[in-house]
Amino acid sequence: MPTAQALTSSPFGFATRSVCPGCRASDIMTLYRTGFDEGGIGTFVRTYYGIDPKILTAGEYRLDQCRACKLIFQGCIGDDRLLETLYTDWVEEPGDPEAEIDTYRADINNVRLSRDAHEVMAASSFLRVPLSQLTTLDYGMGWALWARIAATLGCQSYGSDLSKPRMAFAARHGVNAITDAEIADRRFHFINTEQVFEHVPEPLELLCRLKRSLLPGGVVKISIPSAAKVDHLIAMLKDGRYQGDYPTIVPVQPLEHVNSFTQQSLAAMADVAKMRIVRPSFRHGYAFLRHYGTLSLSQPKRVAKELVRPWHQYNNSRNLFAWLVAAH
Repeated sequence: MPTAQALTSSPFGFATRSVCPGCRASDIMTLYRTGFDEGGIGTFVRTYYGIDPKILTAGEYRLDQCRACKLIFQGCIGDDRLLETLYTDWVEEPGDPEAEIDTYRADINNVRLSRDAHEVMAASSFLRVPLSQLTTLDYGMGWALWARIAATLGCQSYGSDLSKPRMAFAARHGVNAITDAEIADRRFHFINTEQVFEHVPEPLELLCRLKRSLLPGGVVKISIPSAAKVDHLIAMLKDGRYQGDYPTIVPVQPLEHVNSFTQQSLAAMADVAKMRIVRPSFRHGYAFLRHYGTLSLSQPKRVAKELVRPWHQYNNSRNLFAWLVAAH
């Protein structure tokens, strides 16, 4: 059940989260709080979103921490109206990702060379399901790059996103675009969530819901910013050294990154959801080497990156990466 309580809204509403959204513990402490229009946070909101932060004064930027699992989360989050405005109007979106994003275009034009194709091949190997029989869901798919790549590889590829334009775009490019409600009626071998769980008000609820849509032995993949350096950032906020830049604030980005996980808090959430974290062997991680056309010797830097990736994705200090399966 949702734990948020409504606050006064003018012009946007906010809600408070009084229990940990990752493990449901109620022993919470506040690490830092300030107005959205104050100091470095005010500078960030003004410059990054291009808005006057004073329209957010019905709420506050507050970082809370669960004493049980150590999840750091924003205790005051935007209501539905604010979030719709945020993701529709304030967050810049490309009109045509293939035309405007070089990396997107490169991956679509050379699918088998892409990171996402190699991940789909790893899933096929780990699950022992041929690509042509693999059923995948890209949850929170954005402009559907991962889902389009899975479809190109022959998978039964589904994708879901809150944005109607992105859903329509995906459907035009070979992806079975389904709504959030329709997910419950389907089952998948592999569910991809790339930079999703840091955004949602109820991450544990989402994980439990996605788990129910897995086929036996299926995987939910989570990739999210790491909270490993948040303590240093909070110290900067408290003594005024944070000046409003984007790279520093990413793990606890105001309004958007409302959950900031460590390995401990991610494992705790998995445990409550009755799931466990698994790590595929290198045999699965390098399954792409058993497929044709997955490396281009004319691109040595890209070859090196793909050969390092199966190790690096688990040792990236800025990002957490995990595959979760149902616990037996």
